[in-house]
Amino acid sequence: DSRGRLHCENRAAISYPDGWGVYAWHGVRVPSEIILKPAEITAAQIEAQTNAEIRRVMIERYGVSRYVQDSGAKMLNEGQRGRLYRKEVADDEPIVTVRVVNSTAEPDGSFKEYWLRVRPTTKTASAAVAWTFGLKPGEYEPEVET
Repeated sequence: DSRGRLHCENRAAISYPDGWGVYAWHGVRVPSEIILKPAEITAAQIEAQTNAEIRRVMIERYGVSRYVQDSGAKMLNEGQRGRLYRKEVADDEPIVTVRVVNSTAEPDGSFKEYWLRVRPTTKTASAAVAWTFGLKPGEYEPEVET
C-alpha cells in the first residue's frame, strides 16, 4: 500500500508458483477468505474473531455501517440531526456511528442515508454531527441544510 505495507484487496499479496501465498490487508496477515470472499463474511464471524487486528480488517471489508446495523448495535440517542448507535467490540474500542439522512432529495425523490463513524465518547446525535464538521455540539446550528 502507500505506506509500504503488504496489501492486496483481491488476491494473495505474495504468491509462489506452488500455490502458497500470503494474504494481507494494509500490513495485517489475514486468512485467504477475507480477501478472496469478502461477501461471505458474516457479523457472527466478526464477533467470533479473537484477533483484534483481523477483526478490524473483517469489519472494514464487511462495511462499518452494515456491521453496526447487522450486529445489534444499541441506539444511544435520536434527535433532529440523526440517530447515534454504539456497538461494543471485545478487546477493542466501541464503534460509534451517527446515521444521518441527506436533506437534498435524489433525482428519484429518495433521500440518501449515511453512517458516519464518530468518537467513542460521543453521547448525542447532535454532538456527533457537529464533530464531523469540527465543531462543538452547540456550535452546529445551520439555518438551512442543502
